[in-house]
Amino acid sequence: MLVRLIYISYSKNDVSEADLKQILEKSKINNKSKFVTGMLMYSDRYFFQCLEGERRDVNQTYLRISSDPRHSKCVLIDYSEISARLFPTWSMDYVAFNGNNNEMVLRYSENGLFQPYDFNAAQANAFLHEVAHTLANSNRAEDKPKSLLSWFKS
Repeated sequence: MLVRLIYISYSKNDVSEADLKQILEKSKINNKSKFVTGMLMYSDRYFFQCLEGERRDVNQTYLRISSDPRHSKCVLIDYSEISARLFPTWSMDYVAFNGNNNEMVLRYSENGLFQPYDFNAAQANAFLHEVAHTLANSNRAEDKPKSLLSWFKS
């Protein structure tokens, strides 16, 4: 049975681009062996992540992440059975962006800032679907995948 888990957390320390790349590479290795897919978003010390896969594998992945001492305030926003993955080809990838006054963020934020703790389950899912849709459209429009940074940067 496929599930999608969405959580947010706050980084105890600033995370550099090198740190994010290291997290991403380790996640890709761990997730690929378990067929867990998803997306990690980071901005202003907020992590927003979607994990998709078989229930047991997603649960184990989330438990490992939530016990990571680099995270604080880890909150599960949504956990649902799904019929299809939003990120079927991503063992894990991340979207780094400036969340201030970003057009997409403005649709989901009252103050124009990326503050995922304000998301309810419906908003988090809608935001993820929009990210997946934007990614799919940008990849169809070009021969090679478009950098996610280019469409999220202000």
